[in-house]
Amino acid sequence: MPYNLYTKPYQTPADLVFYMRAKGLTVNDELKAINFLESVNYYRFKIYLWPFLDQSLDSYHQGASFEKGVELYRFDEGLRNLLFLCISRIEIKLRSKLDQVVSSHTKNPFWYLDDSLIMRQKLFSMKGLRSRLASSFQDSKDEFSVHFKENYVNDTNSSFKQLPPFWVITELATFGNIQTIYQSLDKSQFQGPQNTNKLNTLAHEFGARNFAELNNWIKAIRDVRNRCAHHSRGWNANCRQPSSIVNMLSSQHMPQNTNKIYIICVLLKVIDDNLSLYLNLKDKLLQLYAKYPEAAVRAYSAGFPLDWEQDPVWS
Repeated sequence: MPYNLYTKPYQTPADLVFYMRAKGLTVNDELKAINFLESVNYYRFKIYLWPFLDQSLDSYHQGASFEKGVELYRFDEGLRNLLFLCISRIEIKLRSKLDQVVSSHTKNPFWYLDDSLIMRQKLFSMKGLRSRLASSFQDSKDEFSVHFKENYVNDTNSSFKQLPPFWVITELATFGNIQTIYQSLDKSQFQGPQNTNKLNTLAHEFGARNFAELNNWIKAIRDVRNRCAHHSRGWNANCRQPSSIVNMLSSQHMPQNTNKIYIICVLLKVIDDNLSLYLNLKDKLLQLYAKYPEAAVRAYSAGFPLDWEQDPVWS
């Protein structure tokens, strides 16, 4: 397929305001609109105007305004900040709970370097992860890193003898690193008495039925966490559906689309209920919708059903 030469010229914020007005968008305060577009790239912002656009006519609906688009943008910004805070609290629990369970089971603070605890098909990815952690640890100038490097080695893995215990290296690990470790552990190595499994018990602490389901939840949470961290649109974006969460909702408050951010909010609430993190997510979401009424009118776009807060899952 032949390529076309890109010839679209640069447009100033004032040019863009004129362009939007020409397509029927009301701009109540031109100076504020120009100042906004000087701070926020138009390409980033214009997707928040799409709900007001009649794409068949390539013009905006009657009553559409620049200011309503800004409301959706600010709502999404607030939602991302809220979810990132909640996920950060859960991430810390994922790190600490895993270390407590595995360290107490293995009696080895360097357990993440032990190949016998890793599924065979995951060994390659774990070795790559260890290499990345080793590089980060070697470059780290944090006091805890310097202290270990100057005084200790481990005898768990000769290829990575310079690496510290998990509770130290976790301070340098990313959420993706933690996800890889969770998904690489060989569950069969953690059998307990009376056909129990310590990794399943760990999952129960978060509200999941088993360790596989917890891994499914971690994957869904990581997707949203990365959107939040990279300032990507989350308000009406499609999300990975975490297993079993839809089944926790009442039929009277079932969302039309179960692949939106609402389901992730419910997931975070379920985890909060089990860990007692006191995230107060319901009230904060209601406050956010009250602050941005244009987003409240379009809450269905984020998967929020009518009167969502009355679902027993939010009690």
